[in-house]
Amino acid sequence: CKLTWERVNLKFGSMSQIWHALSEGGWKDPELLKLLLAKALGYGVLAGACITKLPQIVNVLKSGSAEGLSPLSFELETGGLLVHASYGYVNELPFSAYGEAFILFIQSLYLLLLIYRLARIPSIRSTFSIGLMAAYMAAVYSGRVDSAQVGYLFNANNVVFMAARLPQIHSNWRTKNTGQLSLVTCCINTLGCVVRIFTSITEGAGLAMVRGYSISLLLNSILVAQIFMYAPSKKKNPKRGAVGKQE
Repeated sequence: CKLTWERVNLKFGSMSQIWHALSEGGWKDPELLKLLLAKALGYGVLAGACITKLPQIVNVLKSGSAEGLSPLSFELETGGLLVHASYGYVNELPFSAYGEAFILFIQSLYLLLLIYRLARIPSIRSTFSIGLMAAYMAAVYSGRVDSAQVGYLFNANNVVFMAARLPQIHSNWRTKNTGQLSLVTCCINTLGCVVRIFTSITEGAGLAMVRGYSISLLLNSILVAQIFMYAPSKKKNPKRGAVGKQE
């Protein structure tokens, strides 16, 4: 059973349309089943995105500290998520293909504001950063940013994401400490990248998205590895923490 053009176009449709096609005998079509799996995984990623950064936020709120968190990394990540979300919005992709970027943007923005307050970042820097993102959102919503323009930004977003993660990775390596970096958040990010590579290929989201998620997978995996590598050992030297504080 070959896919009809109607079914091919379902990759930009809803779950109800896919179920309708399946009820008409489409369940015999492996391509349609793969598309259904991609849709289900996409909505799973959306659900996971709702709690992805909550462990990180809780860590910061409980400790009252932004220790180990690079402001530059979170500024770039928040801006990158905004560009990612705008790419899906402007190109009218199904929300299941990019919606987590918008959800994560909201959480990252809140986390960034916490870092600004706790790390006592100069108000000029924080005002400029937030104002720039607000201006971009207004331009996208008003239709002043077209598909070609946002496409250029999205391709550049891969470099931005690398720039967002590398300062954090370098900071962890230099201090041999990951501070308040959350293992749960980093693991969810890594798993989400694996799922998104599959859904992006299946739903025809484009090479730019596949490339971006592949880079994200590599960098998030490094962060997870660093958390395990630099985890404090309480058994070997219980006094080590006290000595570190005196320094």
